[in-house]
Amino acid sequence: MWESSSRQCLASCNRDDFPMGSKTMTLTLEIHLRKMPTAPVNDDGTVLYYEDSGVPAKSTDYITIVLVHGTCFHGAIYRPLLPFAAERNLRLVFLNQRGYPGSSTFTSEDVEGLRGSSDEQGQVMRDRGLEIAEFLRWFIETASIPPIKTTPDLNASTGGISLLAWSGGTMASTAMLAHADKLSEGTQKLLSEYIRSFVMYDPSGFATGQPLPPGLSTLKIAPSLSVDVQLADFALSVASYYPPYTLNEGADLPTSFDPPRTPLVGEEYTPTTSKMAPGVLASLTQAPLLELHQHLIWSVSRDVFRENTERALLDCRLRAPAKGSGERAKVWPDLPVHVVWCEMTVGECLWGVLVIRHRFEHAKAEHRRILTFHKLADANHFLHWENPERFVQFLAGIV
Repeated sequence: MWESSSRQCLASCNRDDFPMGSKTMTLTLEIHLRKMPTAPVNDDGTVLYYEDSGVPAKSTDYITIVLVHGTCFHGAIYRPLLPFAAERNLRLVFLNQRGYPGSSTFTSEDVEGLRGSSDEQGQVMRDRGLEIAEFLRWFIETASIPPIKTTPDLNASTGGISLLAWSGGTMASTAMLAHADKLSEGTQKLLSEYIRSFVMYDPSGFATGQPLPPGLSTLKIAPSLSVDVQLADFALSVASYYPPYTLNEGADLPTSFDPPRTPLVGEEYTPTTSKMAPGVLASLTQAPLLELHQHLIWSVSRDVFRENTERALLDCRLRAPAKGSGERAKVWPDLPVHVVWCEMTVGECLWGVLVIRHRFEHAKAEHRRILTFHKLADANHFLHWENPERFVQFLAGIV
């Protein structure tokens, strides 16, 4: 059904409705309709759907980036990046999370877990993170991607795989790092040899477990409304342009935003989704999630997300102490993390960056990961759609 509906929707859209015109539209149709690949990620038959740009022509040292989508929008939101990947020696893989097109749905046990205690909720989120890790392992082995190799001048490296999570996708992806010690020794070792970096692209404030201060929240999604109305409201809020915000090093977290953070008005600030044809927006989103389990995820105990952020970024000593040692061992201690924020993003994602930055500055240097913060100037939450060439060029410079 997913393949059929996507074929109908994409075929009916005007090429001009997609960024960069016909080049992207043609590649979108060719890549998407070629096949419907899925990867097994556990022993229960769970699969995750993905789209793969393929190996850059004749390259043996390309870098692979696995991109995890955000809330409601699935991996198709990244398709405008495709025309610009090969020229920068990148292989792009768009991964759909559980409950999104082509991937396994949440089980009844998952849904009950999300309704349960904080421990049960934490188990559900942990499993989502481990599924991403298993996908990385599976793809490394199946696609035979080149390993990380240092260049002769020792100033750069090629090969390997990076993980990027956008917006709400950081909730599951952060859980992967937070519970990396639960992976098999073989998977831990393989990923340590291949994984280059973790990119938190405009991370969700929900993923930090820190309540938003007054005046900052812009997402007001009422569960009592139809899922189509909820999706329309959500898409408009996250895709708007908001006043630019500057991060001040060492500053305390704001206790309120006055005046409240509201969208800018004007033709140059037209929300990204408002510039999409209805058929295009429908082809990028999964409205039923708002009825099935998304509100349950948003209601997961803040302690679950706070602990995951702590374990993933601020204290990666996850393994039990070795015999005769009182010190817990780190998992992937040299893995660099890039926190990327869009200067004109929605309040919830701005808050995610502010909280991560604040906690990082107060964490013990010997325990935390290597974090680097990057600002994308004049960008809203959808830079990858608004200016895909700029976004790919930026990624090539940091992964």
